[in-house]
Amino acid sequence: MTQALKQKKDWCEEFFDDLFAEHCLMTRSAEEVGGIVSFLKGVLRLKTGDMIFDQCSGVGTLSLALAKSGYRTHGVDLIPAYVAQARREATMTHSACHFAAGDAYTYVPPYACDAALNWWTSFGYTADDAQNIKMLDCAFASLKPDGWFALDYMNAFERLKLLGPTGKTGYRQEKENCIITCDSRLEGKMLVKDWVYTGADGRRVEKRGGGAKLYKPKQLQVLFETAGFRNIRIFGSARGDEFSTASHRCIIVGRKPEA
Repeated sequence: MTQALKQKKDWCEEFFDDLFAEHCLMTRSAEEVGGIVSFLKGVLRLKTGDMIFDQCSGVGTLSLALAKSGYRTHGVDLIPAYVAQARREATMTHSACHFAAGDAYTYVPPYACDAALNWWTSFGYTADDAQNIKMLDCAFASLKPDGWFALDYMNAFERLKLLGPTGKTGYRQEKENCIITCDSRLEGKMLVKDWVYTGADGRRVEKRGGGAKLYKPKQLQVLFETAGFRNIRIFGSARGDEFSTASHRCIIVGRKPEA
């Protein structure tokens, strides 16, 4: 592991904690998750009983929802606490899900999968394409021939517009028991974010310096092609909208060719 990748791994293990899970991972609405599942059914060409690799599965939100729709899932995440929570939920709901703790830059499931996904900008955590593509290589290796992979990423054009001439932007979200502020800035090719959680008691928790590379759609397509994917399409949302520079998301889908 390179020093840069080790530093990013250390940052991920520090940043993705219970606070992030509570306020970001476990706040997805049933409507949002249901819409994503419907979208994935189509673009991944899913059939009942298919095995799906959920790369960077977090607390298992999408894996568990996919299992309710009749699919089997195999998730991997770097954070052991997230994996443990996903396993507990799968056990309680009798879901056909397996969750493993591992590094998505190197982890490949022990069996070939029919489809794969990486959602909510769980990619691009270094400025080095040669490192980032390793995650795509693992997704490619996870698939059976003719299997499809979908990556959900931020839209670089939209983010650059929000950053404006200063290269900085931010937002504030007030919740019942917590205020969250997130300040974003451009550092080279990386969109870096500083998060501050302020509890009802005034206690502040700061998480600084993490982010993802601002890949434009064409750059993501080149990475996909380099990893071996073909028949690539790019969408602007999980509603299936065609991509435009004004889209909120950049969802890229590719197929592993038959041998």
